[in-house]
Amino acid sequence: MANMKIRLSDFTGIYARSVLSIFLLAITAPTYAKVASSNNISIEPNIHWQSCRSDQFTHWFDEKPPRNLRCGFLDVPLAYSQSSLHPSQRNTRRVKLALTLLPATKVKKGSLVMISGGPGESGINPSLGEDPSVRKLRESYDIIGYDPRGVGESIPRISCEVNATSEQQLKYNDDIADAERQTRNLISSCIQQTGADVLQHIGTEEAVNDLDMIRQALNEPKLTAVAYSYGTKVAALYAEKFPEKTRALVLDGVVDLAEDDFTQRLNQEKAFKQGFKRFARYCEKTTHCAISGKPDQAIQQYQMLLRHLHDHPLIAEDGYEITADKVLNTTYSLLVLNDRWSDLVMMLSDISDGIASQELSDLIQEYNSEDVDSTLSVITCADVSNPSADINVLRKQRQEINKASQFADYLPNHKYPLEMCDLWPYRGKDKPHTPVASSALPKLLFVAQRYDPTTPYRNAEVMAKAFNSYLITRENDGHTFVLSDVDPCIDKKVVNYLLYPEKILNDKTCN
Repeated sequence: MANMKIRLSDFTGIYARSVLSIFLLAITAPTYAKVASSNNISIEPNIHWQSCRSDQFTHWFDEKPPRNLRCGFLDVPLAYSQSSLHPSQRNTRRVKLALTLLPATKVKKGSLVMISGGPGESGINPSLGEDPSVRKLRESYDIIGYDPRGVGESIPRISCEVNATSEQQLKYNDDIADAERQTRNLISSCIQQTGADVLQHIGTEEAVNDLDMIRQALNEPKLTAVAYSYGTKVAALYAEKFPEKTRALVLDGVVDLAEDDFTQRLNQEKAFKQGFKRFARYCEKTTHCAISGKPDQAIQQYQMLLRHLHDHPLIAEDGYEITADKVLNTTYSLLVLNDRWSDLVMMLSDISDGIASQELSDLIQEYNSEDVDSTLSVITCADVSNPSADINVLRKQRQEINKASQFADYLPNHKYPLEMCDLWPYRGKDKPHTPVASSALPKLLFVAQRYDPTTPYRNAEVMAKAFNSYLITRENDGHTFVLSDVDPCIDKKVVNYLLYPEKILNDKTCN
C-alpha cells in the first residue's frame, strides 16, 4: 500500500489465516563506476532522485508527500545467478526497486536504510517518531525507504488476481478438495500474471543481494539499517554474507534463521496462545469482558462464541456478514496490537450479546479485506516450498499448527487443506541454519518485546547469542516498535548505537 508506515500489524508467516506500506527540482545522484556484485554481474548502481511531488510519483502516496522527499528507481538483476535464466535473458532481465529518500536535517554523515517486514510490506516513506533521540538521528542521516522486489511500486509487481468465483471465502465445512483446487487456481493466476521466471527470483536470497545493491547506489561503504520482523531475516542474512560491508544493524521483532517454516509457525502459534491468555487477564479487569481471566476457561468460552457464530453468523446494519473465521482473523490481528485490546474486548462483548453494531462491523472489515494480497504468501513460498515433500506429512503439520494456539481450534474435528506453499511448484531457497558470525562483523543490536506473539522473544535471545551481539528487551506485549515514540528508553539506546556502533553497550531491559 502506498505511503505505508512501519506498523505493528506485521504478521510474519501467518499466511494460512489470511491475516494478514526537498527540492522541487529534479536531483540526480552521482554516477558511480561499474562494480561487480557477489555473482560477478556487471552493474551500474545509480538512482535518479526526483521530487516525490512530480507527476511520475504522486500515485505512490495516499496523501501529499513531504516537500523535501525524493523518489527514484534502482535497476537490479532479476537473477544474481545468471545460470538460472534462459540464455536469451541473461544480463538483460532487470527489476526496478522503488525508493524514497528523506534528507538529513543538518550535515549528512550517512544513510539509514529501513527494511520493512511482511514479507510483502511496502517500505517507501517509512514513518519515524519525533522524540529528541530520533530527531538527533535525523540530523545527520538520510532516511531511505524502499519497496522490496515484487512489492508496492517496485516493478514487476506480484499479481495473483483471480476471478469472482475463485474469490469466494471458504468456510470451515467446505470440501477439502475444493479448497485445494481454489489454491491451485490462485497459484496458476500468480504464474500467468507475474511470470514463472519472476516468481523463482522473488525470495529472501534476492532481497539480501538487493539490499547490497541499494548500499552501493547510496555510495555508502558500509550498511546502516533498521529492520522490522521479516526484515530482520534479510538483515541477519546480509550480516552473514557481507560482514565487511556492515556498519550497524538494528533488528526489531527477530526471526530465528535456524527455524524451518513448520517450526517457526508452530512456535508462533504457541506464542499467540500465551498472548491470548495475557489478553484474557486484561479483559477480566474491564467492565464488559465476555471471557474469564482464567486461561483455560477463557479459551473454552472463546471457542463457544466462535462455534455459535459459525452456525449463526451475525448480519450488521450495513449487510456485512460477521462470521467465525472473520472474528478469528481479527483476534489474531488485535492480539499483536496491545494498544487496541479494548477493541478486542468490545468485539467479544458485542458477539456474546448478539449485537451486530456498526462499530463491530467496521472493526471486522478493517482486518478482513475482500482484496486479499497474496504477496506475503508468494514471497514465503519462494523461500520455503518443497514440491517433493510427503503430502501426508504436510497434512499432519497443518493439523499441528492449527491446534497449537488452542483458542483458534474451535472446530476440533475439522481437517485443514494444504496451503499455497504446500502446492507451490518451485523449490524454495531457504536453508535454515544457526548463523555463524564472521570476525569481521561488528556487533549488531537485537530488540524484542517479552510477550511478542509474532516473533517470540526466544528468537531474539538465540540470534543475539549466535551473532555475539547486544539485546535490548521491552517488558511488554506487541510486535516491533523502535523509533516510533513507543518507548523513549529503548529509542535512546537504539539511536546511540546507530550513531556510535563502535561503543560498547550492555544488554538493557526497559519496562
